[in-house]
Amino acid sequence: MTKVIYNPLEEYEKKLKDSHSNAANAFFEALVKRSNVNIEENRKTVEQYNTYKENLVKLKRKLNLWRFLRVLMCISIVLIPLVILKITPKIRGLREEIDLADKTAEELLAKAYDQMLPLNSLFTDRDAVNLIHETVPLMSFDTHFSVEKEADMKINYDFATHNEYEESTIDVLSGEYNGNPFLFEKKIIHTMGTETYHGYKTISWTESYRDSSGNISTRTRTQTLHATVVKPKPYYNTQVVLNYGAQCGPELSFSRDASHLEQKSEKALERHIKRGEKKLKRLTDKAIKNNDDFTSMSNTDFEVLFDALDRTDEVQFRALFTPLAQTNLVDLILSKTGYGDDFNFFKRKRMNKIISKHSQGRPMNLVPSEYTSYSFDFIRDNFINKNVEFFKAVYFDFAPLLSIPAYQERPVHSLKPIPNYSQLYSLKESEALANAVDIRYVVHPNTKTQAILKSSFVRSKDNADETCVTAYSYDMERRVDIVSVRGGDGYYHNVSVPWDEYLPLEKQSNFCVGKYEDKRESNVFAARNGLCIYKG
Repeated sequence: MTKVIYNPLEEYEKKLKDSHSNAANAFFEALVKRSNVNIEENRKTVEQYNTYKENLVKLKRKLNLWRFLRVLMCISIVLIPLVILKITPKIRGLREEIDLADKTAEELLAKAYDQMLPLNSLFTDRDAVNLIHETVPLMSFDTHFSVEKEADMKINYDFATHNEYEESTIDVLSGEYNGNPFLFEKKIIHTMGTETYHGYKTISWTESYRDSSGNISTRTRTQTLHATVVKPKPYYNTQVVLNYGAQCGPELSFSRDASHLEQKSEKALERHIKRGEKKLKRLTDKAIKNNDDFTSMSNTDFEVLFDALDRTDEVQFRALFTPLAQTNLVDLILSKTGYGDDFNFFKRKRMNKIISKHSQGRPMNLVPSEYTSYSFDFIRDNFINKNVEFFKAVYFDFAPLLSIPAYQERPVHSLKPIPNYSQLYSLKESEALANAVDIRYVVHPNTKTQAILKSSFVRSKDNADETCVTAYSYDMERRVDIVSVRGGDGYYHNVSVPWDEYLPLEKQSNFCVGKYEDKRESNVFAARNGLCIYKG
């Protein structure tokens, strides 16, 4: 049943959490039935395997003790005959017993995998997203991020990448929520910063002094001089972001940052809101004085907790954040049900970005390797638990958006037509595939850092895209600066400070991107989302 989620937090707590768990369990049970695996037989095999593995640990521990005893006894010449007659045969017997147990354990493991092969082979890359769609029918997922979807988001939803040559797409998952396009993107971001390098030099000198008896004496003093230099250095970090396009509020931009306000005590939260109310009054007074259009809403709890005070259009902001939206967001921010106030929210005209702490580092999608195992019970626990956690992570990325009813409406404005493209796949899909290729085939051979890979379309041929992948990276050369430092002897000394110079590198390579089912050959470098990257 397709319907709008008016209260995302309450819906999750009272309905969606259990609905998704039940759907995951039902789906798994259906796979088990299709696979026709013998669960009890596998459990017996796994139990035998575990017994042999535990016995192996005990045997190896016993072997190490006997080896240690042999070393001690060999120290005494008198005990060497005993070592030869008793200890060495004992060790030899333990080794034979370990080899047999190890071989038996390997055979049992292979048998357990064979028993579970019919079930393991039924998992697909679509299972997790299909279960989410079953739980939230308005949310659907694409098989891959198409060039048409990318163009639609750019033309009709103000989708743009800031400093696009400073970041590269590692993985994507796109789809629609009631006709509104979205894109989960995992990317690596390059920034230039600085590094402080340190150098040291120990000096010594002789000085005269008068001792306690009044006599003049000399003594040697030492000092370690310290010098620093600051040099440029590249930094890399990964980020997972949800991009969501919506036609409402087309001129409105704002931002808010996560504050984890749900972790504050009730009194601390009250103090936080009171401080925020004073800030709101100052901003309102300033806006009146300067004839600006900022006006604080009457719901100061929402204003302080959501803290989107850099908004550019008061009318469109108020149209979006109705009383229901305000209540939903306050509840979401203060709730401990999901992940609390762990989300950054950026709106730039029609494009919204959610960057949550809980999604950093998580996989874009669950693939069969996440579940497969030799043990039925492991497989079941992996499938259910990982899908439940995956749904929770995805849902609470959407929760700030679903809190705003207008964001769930189908697009009603006339959209600009999307041009026809000879290009088959989006550049972000090409970049994600390029990032999955073994790095030695992509980057300059002198590379000593991570790389930013950018993909550009060359042409389409044979139902595939030819793409040029440019890898931007750095070589490193050791340098030494000489810094003059004044010592305690009153003289300046040259202190050597070694540092690393990062020398830009660039390499271009041409690949083809096409459907994996059409190219199951040895020249395929990587595959994902049913697509693969290969040498043409």
